Amino acid sequence: MNDIPEWVLVHKNKGQTIKKRQDKYYLYQQTCKYDKTKTHNHAVKNIYLGRITKEHGFIPAKTVRTVQPETYSSKIYGPYALFEKFCPNILERLENEFGDYANLIFTIACLRTMEKTPYCDLEDAYNESYFSVFDKNLPMSKSSLSDFLHDLSKQKDKFRSYMRKDIEEADTLIYDGTNLLCGSQNISYSGVGYKHGHNYSAQVNNLYAYSATKRKLVYYKLLEGSVSDTKALTDIINEAGIKNGIGIVDNGFDSEDNITGLLKSKNKYIVALRRDSALVTEEILNDFSRKTAKEKFTNNKESVYAYETKDDKGNRICVYFNETIKGVETTEYLDKMEKGWKGYTEENFEKSKKRFGIYVIKTNVIDMPLKRIYEYYKSRFEIEYTFDTLKNTLNFDKVYMHSDGSLESWMFINHISITITQIIYDLLKEKEINLSLHSFFKKLRQIVKQRDIFDKDEKYVLQVVPSKTKKICEKLEII
Repeated sequence: MNDIPEWVLVHKNKGQTIKKRQDKYYLYQQTCKYDKTKTHNHAVKNIYLGRITKEHGFIPAKTVRTVQPETYSSKIYGPYALFEKFCPNILERLENEFGDYANLIFTIACLRTMEKTPYCDLEDAYNESYFSVFDKNLPMSKSSLSDFLHDLSKQKDKFRSYMRKDIEEADTLIYDGTNLLCGSQNISYSGVGYKHGHNYSAQVNNLYAYSATKRKLVYYKLLEGSVSDTKALTDIINEAGIKNGIGIVDNGFDSEDNITGLLKSKNKYIVALRRDSALVTEEILNDFSRKTAKEKFTNNKESVYAYETKDDKGNRICVYFNETIKGVETTEYLDKMEKGWKGYTEENFEKSKKRFGIYVIKTNVIDMPLKRIYEYYKSRFEIEYTFDTLKNTLNFDKVYMHSDGSLESWMFINHISITITQIIYDLLKEKEINLSLHSFFKKLRQIVKQRDIFDKDEKYVLQVVPSKTKKICEKLEII
């Protein structure tokens, strides 16, 4: 314990041990047993007692949990090393908000990121990973996690408090919703709602706020399945305390109530309108051409022409024409017409083609260039990529929770997982590691530490790392 400061050691009594994680210290009561085959004592049980800080001294744990005896001789170390190096701020924030619950929340979120495992199967993933070496007292059985999710939900005000700290005043936020199928009959959030393809099924809805500047989800609001996310915009703005910023929403959110809600909270707005909006008259479409465009620019190597007018309230009506999108939409329409889709006729084609490739945006942001408004609107699609991460990368497209509290806790933990996933995506891009998330973790799982049974402390020793994986680790500086 040479590396442990004196102010920590003063709290250690006989039969106790101290474990260090980053700059944090944790106290355990340890029970040892003599092993004749190894001729020395080894720990058979640890009981977590609490944390030790320089400012407050010993902080007792809210609940006392017994550590299970070690059963795995080798542990998957790579993902643990990655999370420890690149996600310490998340753990620190969780500790500030949730205290002793923080380690369990963080560990589950990390395991979800690397394994996309449902909570009922997390125990095996935990026991195989190096997480179980540092903190052996985490309750990972199905019944223990069920109890934990229920208990954690009693602190759901802290879920909001944690997320609010990600929201900066005057930020530009994109709002959009997604739904998750619901396989449980016992939660009030379950309701019959609309899904694509004219299907109605039991589901829960979520409305998210995504920071266009930070490029990450910063807040979510869980909704009953029959409640449309477009009806909850004012609720999430008020609940999260969002003000003095800019809200970007798709055409489904274009309503008087939502605009009023944004204005009351001193937020400005960029709202997409339907192409058949009365604000986009035939006169505007007839007059709008490459020559009459107020601005011409490119976006993602696509040519865009912009035109601007105003409505009777003085709002800017920005009309954009994208040649590439027009070509795509023309081809799609003609293909459907050839296949005999209902309503796709030659006559309707002539009426519709003037609006192909057209985007219409209403905004009260007076001093923003047309190009910047368009870029903000197009960034709205980034939130769709995040929904794809939630449903496919984390395999969270259906919920089976048996209580409202468990669902609320599980949603928050998955919010943390999405945040971690975004950090890793950015890291892969920065380090020029051209792998999918699945392939990346497959490589990291090859980094293993094995218990040295001949060492009296039975320390874990790093095993040989495959050469290709070693090159990745060198880029990340994790081993």
